[in-house]
Amino acid sequence: MKRVLRVSFSFLLVLALAGLFSHGVFIVRGADEASSSVGEADVAVRQAFDATLEAERAGANVSGLIVKLDGAGGLLAEAENAYRIGNFSEAISRAEECSVLANGVVGEALSLKSSALADAQEAALQTLAFSGVGGAAFLTVLFFVWGWFKRAYAEKLLRMKPEVAPDVED
Repeated sequence: MKRVLRVSFSFLLVLALAGLFSHGVFIVRGADEASSSVGEADVAVRQAFDATLEAERAGANVSGLIVKLDGAGGLLAEAENAYRIGNFSEAISRAEECSVLANGVVGEALSLKSSALADAQEAALQTLAFSGVGGAAFLTVLFFVWGWFKRAYAEKLLRMKPEVAPDVED
């Protein structure tokens, strides 16, 4: 009976130690995974911010993206706070939500940027076309006005009668 108790106690001790060490391994693994997720979310938010800034520089209306980017920043802050207090599953969850939202912002920003660049190119071509047509019309009108003025001035000169000055010496 002593032997059974001793074996049972040894078995429980080994099981308890294994559980203790495996729990620590799971905590470290969870911490590493959470740290990695939070880091990836941080990178995703930075990329979303850069893409939004480029879209704004291209002339796109990014007000909707800024709202989404703010939401992604809030999720990142929640993930970092959860990681700091040791709630790794919450940190991973918030970080993944943040990454999905930030990646969506990047896609929308790239779409808005390309749309804004296409609109700017179209506006430049329209300006060039209107300038060409306007310049041609101006030159045509100027040519006709010059022709009319030339004829009127020539007719005025031909209608003039020369006068002889009385004090001219021959």
